[in-house]
Amino acid sequence: MGIYIFRYPFLALFTDETAVVEAGSLRLSVMALSYAVSAFMDCSIAASRGLGKSILPTIIVIMGSCVFRIVWIYTVFAYFGTIQSLYLLYLCSWSLTAAAEILYFIAVYRKIVK
Repeated sequence: MGIYIFRYPFLALFTDETAVVEAGSLRLSVMALSYAVSAFMDCSIAASRGLGKSILPTIIVIMGSCVFRIVWIYTVFAYFGTIQSLYLLYLCSWSLTAAAEILYFIAVYRKIVK
């Protein structure tokens, strides 16, 4: 949140050009707010691996962080062609991967607890 709140002073350390600061602000805004979602993805993957399940979480990450992103670039980004649609790729891929990883963890945990 700090980088989001102080994005303009932070970017001013690197440049004084208004267009560059605005472009950097857009990127920092999307990325700073997206990283919260990344924590859910990373923690659920680690939890599944801690339960001895590593193959399927790895496949889920590859599908969500690699394959989904390639599909996004050739569909959503190709359609809109904006930098925002490219930046939103992170939030969407992390959300999708986090949801799949959390569901997988819940299923594995329920089997172990029984």
